[in-house]
Order: sequence, then structure tokens, then C-alpha cells
Amino acid sequence: MAGDDPIQDGNRIPKAERMNLTDPQRAEDELRRSLKTGNGEAVARTATMNIWPLYSAHADLLTEAITSLPSSVLERYPMLRVLHPMTPVLARTHRSFRPLISTDDARTMSPEEVDFQVLTQMIAFRLSGDLPAALGYAKRLEDRILHTRVEARDRLDGPLWYLHLQIGSTLLAAGDSSRALLEFATARQLGVYALQPDAERVALGRVALAHAVRGALGEAERALEHASGMPLPTSAHANASRTSESTAAALIAVDRVSDDVDDVLALLEPYDSVEFTWPFSLLARTRALLSRQQPDDALEAIRLAAGTHPVFPGSFAADVISSASMAALIATGQLARARRVAEEAESSGVLTKLAMARLALHDAWYDEASHILGALSLDPALGPAQRAEWAILKAWLELGRAEELSRETAMQLERIAVRRESRRLLAIMPRQLVEEVRGHLIGDTARDFDRVAGSMAKVEMLSRPALTSGELRVLNALRTHRSTASIAATFHVSPNTVKSQLRSLYRKLECSSRDEAIRTATRLRLLGAADIA
Repeated sequence: MAGDDPIQDGNRIPKAERMNLTDPQRAEDELRRSLKTGNGEAVARTATMNIWPLYSAHADLLTEAITSLPSSVLERYPMLRVLHPMTPVLARTHRSFRPLISTDDARTMSPEEVDFQVLTQMIAFRLSGDLPAALGYAKRLEDRILHTRVEARDRLDGPLWYLHLQIGSTLLAAGDSSRALLEFATARQLGVYALQPDAERVALGRVALAHAVRGALGEAERALEHASGMPLPTSAHANASRTSESTAAALIAVDRVSDDVDDVLALLEPYDSVEFTWPFSLLARTRALLSRQQPDDALEAIRLAAGTHPVFPGSFAADVISSASMAALIATGQLARARRVAEEAESSGVLTKLAMARLALHDAWYDEASHILGALSLDPALGPAQRAEWAILKAWLELGRAEELSRETAMQLERIAVRRESRRLLAIMPRQLVEEVRGHLIGDTARDFDRVAGSMAKVEMLSRPALTSGELRVLNALRTHRSTASIAATFHVSPNTVKSQLRSLYRKLECSSRDEAIRTATRLRLLGAADIA
């Protein structure tokens, strides 16, 4: 746990002192006594040594104590600093909070203190957007839970459920929803027995959010229903519960294209929210706007959210921003900009990879789309919604290459289309794909498909023209030869032959000039398809 910027000696706790993790009344009494002294160092030390019972049972008093401390004192107590109301706001600027702990300081700490220091580091780096570092501390905390015995963790009023909740939140912020669900499930199970009254509800909100991100909407809905029947959370967890539950509900409503989607979206935090859920709220908003054919509004939403938060490559936030940007740019016809976003995306997440495959299909780059979709088929991170989108894109690829769908593929798309959970995804199905599926259906099945898919198909498939070898040769020659006579001389044919091939080439590329033909051929990756003599 060494760092280049160790905590100062004033933060060391004598070995005789040990953290109080289980006695809320004692914690309250000690903090009130220290507040009366007016000694900031005494207040900070008392709050640190009683951090868990104060946070769980006396959150308002703890916040009052923390905000009363001068910065010079607060900087030496990272557990308090991370709980200061200003810390999430400042984390979005160059004043982000990234505590490091020296080896010497670590040696003087009890196992309980080390747990909370690692937890503090994980949360602080997550707030600053540095998910790779936050994941490192999450792994360290996981290892401590598995291999280091801390008696207070085994108590019903202990912090174990909260440790699992925060590890899961870090995994979810990094885009690993499947592993996050395991941590949230553990937090929920522990929360059932915890003496903290809102432990289970807090965990249920995060369970619902993780399921909604994956597209397991039934599971998300059941978690929300269970949570809604429980008492309202205390002030320590009120925002976490409210934002997790409202964001999960928004993702469900958007995916189902529910009638109440506007009302549900109105409950989301603003774009510049400092809450953990901001990238998930952005996902709900942009999906709603794109399904309504409002890509310019989606781009504005992305700009507002990205401009007020630190976004690191490899985070879920980066995955949402790049994938939503590509979808919006495709919808506005700005394919060159969409390609630049794809090229600049680092450590691409599942959403971005799906958007890349969709962009390749829009450009009729079938080999590239096949490569992306092939890799995605092996990705265990795909949830139900991502697998449904993958199936739609795979069918698009099949139609583009073979100019028809197998009955098996058509029936698979029909099953996806009529599912309530997949309504939003119908907007990405090209008109030609919808028509091809429709041709395989009869009777009530055909009518049900028409009802849900007929009005959603807005995309047109781009087909790559079939060029003869002579046309391909002339097309490549346009880049280096400025006249028909020069091309004819190069290939030892008559100028009339070249003119005839050019007319056919322009007709197939739907263009009328040399420069336009080169631009279209570049986009379709037709250049270089034949050698020039």
C-alpha cells in the first residue's frame, strides 16, 4: 500500500486505539464531546475511529462534523475527505481526490482500519473517473475479505455488506455487470440480516440497475418491486437508493418503449449530476432520443454529460459516450465522424463494439462486421439485450452477403421482435431486413410482427455494387490518371471502351463525377480491389 504521496504522520493512530465498528451510541457520544472541544484534530480522529456506526446510524451528525473541519485537517483523513459533500464535485476537476497511503502508515493500522482505507481509495479513484486504479483497490479489498479475518465483519451490525456493495459498484462502473451482480447479490443477502435498516434496499437498487443495463428487464423489475415495498432509506443511503432505482426504471421504460417513458426520464438526475448513476442515466436518455429519431438531441446530451465528468478509457461511461455518439452520427449521416469515434475508442466495451459492427454494416464492410460480431459472440459480458442486438446485426450481415435470410434466422428475429423487452432494438433493423423477415411469416405471426416492427424500421441498407473487373480497373485508375485517353492507353483499349465502363461505373455508384466516384468507392472499400496494369 505504498505511495509517492504518503499520508502525513499526524494521521497515524496509536496501536492501542482500535476502530469502533459496532456501537452507534458510543460513537455519537464521543463525536459530540469532541465537537464541543472545537479541536479539529480531535474531531477528525474521533470521527475516523467511529466511521462505520456514525455513517450507518448518524450520517447527518457525521456530515456536520466533516464540514466543520478546516482543509488542513481534512486532508490528513482520507476517510472523512471522501465523505465530504464537496468531494464528488471537485473530483470532476483538476482537484480530484486520489489518496495514497505509505507503508509505514499501513503498519500502524488495525485490520479494520486497513479495510476502510482501501475502501476509501477505491471510492476516491472511482469518483475521479480512474476506473483502472479503482479496480485495483477493489481487487485488494476482495482479497482482504477472503484472506484476512476481521471480527467486526462477521457481526450483523458490521460493514461487510457495504464492502461488497462498493466493490460491485466499482465493477459496474467499469462495465462488468455480470461480476457486479455477484457482489450486489452478496450485499443483498447480507443486508437481509444486517442491523442497518436500509442495507437490503440499497443493494436491491444496484441489483435492479445491473440487470437493467444487461437487458434482463424482468429481473430488474422484480428487484424494483421488492425494493419499493421496503421502508425508505436513511439519509446515508437516500441518494444511492433513489438514483439507482429511478435509473433502472428509466432503462426498463426506454427498452420497452413504454407509454410513460417521458415521466420516468423526468425523474433522472440532471446531466451534471455527481451521483454514481450519471453514465447509466445518459444511456437511458440517449437511447430514448435515438429511438425517437432525434440524433442531434442525443449528441447534445452526450456533450453536456461528457463535459462535466472525468471519463477514462475502459470505463462504462466511455463505452456509453462512444457507442451513443456513433449511433447518433450514423443517424445523421456523419459516417466519417462516426468512423473517427470508432478509431479513437480505446479498450472498447460491449456497447462500442456493437456500434462498430453496426457502422461496418452501414458501410457494407461485411468482412469487418463479421470479424467484430465473431469476437462478440464469445464475449461473456453480453447480457440479454446485447445478445438480441448481436442477433439483429448478424442477420443484417447475412442479408447483405447472401441477399436473403434463412428461415431459421427470420424466425429468430421474429421472436426477438415480439418480445416486449426488445422494442427499442427494432429501430436498428433496416427496412430490407424487416421485409425479408416478413416474407417468411404467415397468419397471426405475420400480423403480430407487422404490428411491432412495421413502423420502427427507418434504416436503409447500403449495398455494395457488383463491378466487373474492367470497371474495377478503371475505378482504380481514376486516382492516378486525369484523362480517358490516358486510362485507355494504360490498358491498351479504345477510349470508347473506357467511356462505356465509366458510364456503367457512375450509374452503379450513383454518382456523376470522377471525384465523387473516388469518394464513394473509398467509403465502400472498393479501391484496390483490382491491380492496375
